[in-house]
Amino acid sequence: MNHNVEAVEQMIRFIYDNIQYAEFNTKSDYCHVCGFDGEIIINDHNEWECPQCHNKDKQKMNVTRRTCGYLGENFWNEGRTKEIKARVLHI
Repeated sequence: MNHNVEAVEQMIRFIYDNIQYAEFNTKSDYCHVCGFDGEIIINDHNEWECPQCHNKDKQKMNVTRRTCGYLGENFWNEGRTKEIKARVLHI
């Protein structure tokens, strides 16, 4: 979203004019090991992993995702983690 502000503005205008309710979910994860600020990934072993330094220590990262309509942070059970990994971007 931060690479195409014009597109975000167009989406906001469309939402304002046409839709009663919408949400934007941004990835604002942070790795305390290397300072990465972006999207912490879920690897093939369903572990949260920094894509920059490959840190997997959940005590040294902050992860925020929308779950059940609310923003939650710092890790979920295995089933919810798999569901988060399977999500598809719809833009």
